[in-house]
Amino acid sequence: MIMIFHFAIFFWSVAFFLGMQLVAAREYGSFWAGYLFSIGLLAVLSLVSAKKITKRLRNSFIPLLFSFSAPSLLLLIDDYREKTVFSVLASVMYYIAFLALYRLRFAPKDKTARSFLSIAMLSGLFFFYAAAFGFYLNFSVPLSSLVFVFSIGSFGAAYQTLSSALHDDKRRVALYSSIIAFCVGEISWTISFWPFGYLTAGSVSLMSFYILWDMANSLFLGEISRKRTLWYLTVFVALIGILLATSPWRVQV
Repeated sequence: MIMIFHFAIFFWSVAFFLGMQLVAAREYGSFWAGYLFSIGLLAVLSLVSAKKITKRLRNSFIPLLFSFSAPSLLLLIDDYREKTVFSVLASVMYYIAFLALYRLRFAPKDKTARSFLSIAMLSGLFFFYAAAFGFYLNFSVPLSSLVFVFSIGSFGAAYQTLSSALHDDKRRVALYSSIIAFCVGEISWTISFWPFGYLTAGSVSLMSFYILWDMANSLFLGEISRKRTLWYLTVFVALIGILLATSPWRVQV
């Protein structure tokens, strides 16, 4: 029977939700003081819960990704009901991430747990990319900082998920993760010139990351081929075309 409920993980996920609600309420004076306080609070929560649940702080990157990205994206949402729905969604993904990490602690080859971790990672990365690009658009963040942030987030997410599939070759995992981070960083530089909002930019970045990450997974498993690579590129171009054709353009006259 597949274990999908764990009380300790549920407890920490509820604590994460309450922290998100604190951000949504904005019960503080200075914007930046409140923002940094909420980020710090949720980051400490993720570090403590990672230590308690997985016994390893190195497993805290994806939960930390939620701690930084979820409240950042929450601040870009205006409607309070939408904030609450988003807080619930982020907390569910937070729970799934820790559930996967907990199961991988006892069964490193658990494919279901790896799938859970991949789902949580992709959700957290979308929040991360969208929030980072939203801050870039709204707070005049330097482009170099945007590229750096995208690269760091991509490297950490790729490294933690790929290392769960390839335990004995950390150097190879680090190399592939660095390549993915470099490519996503360059893509973030490219889309900064496009006339689209942060949700579209986050979607494009996530699709780019996923294609590269899945190709790296295929290389690890020995399943990569020319036909599969061409299929990746075709799907990527098609999805990007559909997304850009249906997204509102942010054109300044």
